[in-house]
Amino acid sequence: MKIRSIATGKAKQYLKKHEEFESAYKKDNFVDSIKVDKMGLSGDFQVDKRFHGGEDKAIHIGSGFHLDENPSFDKLFIGCNIVVEELTEDTVCVGDIYKVGEVILEVTQPRQPCWKIGIIFGKDINRYIVKNLATGWYVRVLKEGTIKVNDEMILEKRVSNLTIKDLSNYLKHVPDDRSIIEDILNLDSLAKSYKKDFLKRLGKNNS
Repeated sequence: MKIRSIATGKAKQYLKKHEEFESAYKKDNFVDSIKVDKMGLSGDFQVDKRFHGGEDKAIHIGSGFHLDENPSFDKLFIGCNIVVEELTEDTVCVGDIYKVGEVILEVTQPRQPCWKIGIIFGKDINRYIVKNLATGWYVRVLKEGTIKVNDEMILEKRVSNLTIKDLSNYLKHVPDDRSIIEDILNLDSLAKSYKKDFLKRLGKNNS
């Protein structure tokens, strides 16, 4: 489970019909090594900090599986800071703690796809991400330091069996099993923003 690539992004201008908008979704400044602090990778940028960035979403990690499965897609379509080998949304669980180089990371939630992806990359890529829940996952930084390409991601601790794909599904379809709902709400490592969205979905489901 190695790091394939590391990248940061800057805000770029895009056009939706006749209106301009900014996004730093494309992470296209590739580096061999980088410093990491509580807020993420040095020099990385997020435009809409209501939904991206902050300690709970310091770094966005994506699976190299999706790049390998779609060689014709733009290589930046996952929109992540770090691409990893072997790990996928099916195998990563919220609360997982990984040691990467000098850094320790904790998985906090899936990324939620937004409308900007379709504008930037087109409908086919947007459909693939939504259909396959190819969201990647956010992590918070428990220990700062430096990471490098080819660093191993070593799983040090697992606190739940709730996968990233599970959590993406549960924002669309609330689980019937009350114990799963309680596990989600009681999981300290889960990002506050996800819990807020899940509670909103839960309220709609019960109305």
